[in-house]
Amino acid sequence: MEQSSPTSNPNLRPTTESTPGGIDAGAIRRMDIVSSSDSIWTRLRNLPGVRSWKFLSDGMFLALSFPIGLFWFIAIVVLGAVGVSLAVVLVGFLILMVLVALTRRGAQFERRRIQEFLDETILVPYRPRPREGGWFRRRTARFRERTLWRDLSYLMLLFPVGIAELAILFTALIAPVAMITSPLTFWIGQGPEPFGAWNIDHFGEALVAVLLGLLLTVPAAMLINLTARGHLLLARRLLGPASEEALAERVEELTESRSAVMRAAHLERRRIERDLHDGAQQRLVALAMDLGLAREKLERDPEDAKRLIERSHDEAKRVLVELRELVRGIYPAVLSDRGLDAALSAIAGRSPVPVTVDVDLPGRLPEEVEGTAYFVVVEALANISKHSDATKALVNVRRDGPWLRIEITDNGKGGADSTAGTGLRGLRDRIAALDGRMALTSPPGGGTTLAVDFPCA
Repeated sequence: MEQSSPTSNPNLRPTTESTPGGIDAGAIRRMDIVSSSDSIWTRLRNLPGVRSWKFLSDGMFLALSFPIGLFWFIAIVVLGAVGVSLAVVLVGFLILMVLVALTRRGAQFERRRIQEFLDETILVPYRPRPREGGWFRRRTARFRERTLWRDLSYLMLLFPVGIAELAILFTALIAPVAMITSPLTFWIGQGPEPFGAWNIDHFGEALVAVLLGLLLTVPAAMLINLTARGHLLLARRLLGPASEEALAERVEELTESRSAVMRAAHLERRRIERDLHDGAQQRLVALAMDLGLAREKLERDPEDAKRLIERSHDEAKRVLVELRELVRGIYPAVLSDRGLDAALSAIAGRSPVPVTVDVDLPGRLPEEVEGTAYFVVVEALANISKHSDATKALVNVRRDGPWLRIEITDNGKGGADSTAGTGLRGLRDRIAALDGRMALTSPPGGGTTLAVDFPCA
């Protein structure tokens, strides 16, 4: 559904930042692998009339393993030998540090290559470098990490594995390709084509060879896919986090998530207390004073008492409106009654900045997801109206498999800083509490985009 709201003035579009929560509280720092949903291979596989082109991307992946593996084998052997032999002097230590950096870069490149060609995300298992200890201890901390040695093992194995994969690829393709191209070779006068004991002596046999070659592409593609799958299993084992590291990471994520929940609850209590103290409470005090004066004047000055009562009546209605707004800010009734689409449309209608809402959801979401998503949009639109000088904003909400994806953009002045104030920090805490992730992009003068993902399976 789409809806617009009125007028001008807003905020939201600064620097780029990613934050955590569950898959992200500790996982977003691991997930620096770019999604390949728009990759060329994905588009090829989705061509009309084509059932699957996956063996093409798998075959390309296997073909590249050999040259890449050869490069890393030579680089690691040469740098490792020189670094170890000169380790007693500073230059040897520096060479080994370069080798560590290259190993991490090479492992990261392989994770991206696997993501691009095999559509598999391998999480990055690196942990932050320790800040305590002396300079030498901090610099040598990487040598004590098992992750480094697993990365090194993978890159060293990539060379022999690449040789085996290239041989399998050649074996799988040579017969089908030769048979499919046999009419061409026969046509240009290359003479009989031997296929074992079978010699192609005329063009009719070449056409039969084409049909057989097409049939052989099925087991050839299966062999290529299985070989790529075997490579993926090796990569998961060596490039992914070990089970104990994954467990430690999850414990850390849950600890951060619990802290985020507590911070979010504390900020919410402070907000409610501030709203009540500065708003409804002050009005109720004034209302009580007016009613007290009216009671005193009721017999001496009935007309003045009547005016005070009328003013108190108007003030009571304003307090009621304010309390309704406060309750709506805690949890709006329209959200529980009619869902996220209606609740966001109502928010857009009250925004001082024109807001277009585009919601594409197949049904209702878990209550905690809907509530958090609602308050994320409310806080983002509040930031836009207060700080961005924007003239329009867009809220896009959709379900993508097990994820709820929210994107809020504006055309304001950008330059949003997630470290300034409590608004965006509060958002991060709310998102982290549901194992979500947040990315803020806000270049100066370029508007702001806030992207939030929640798991909602």
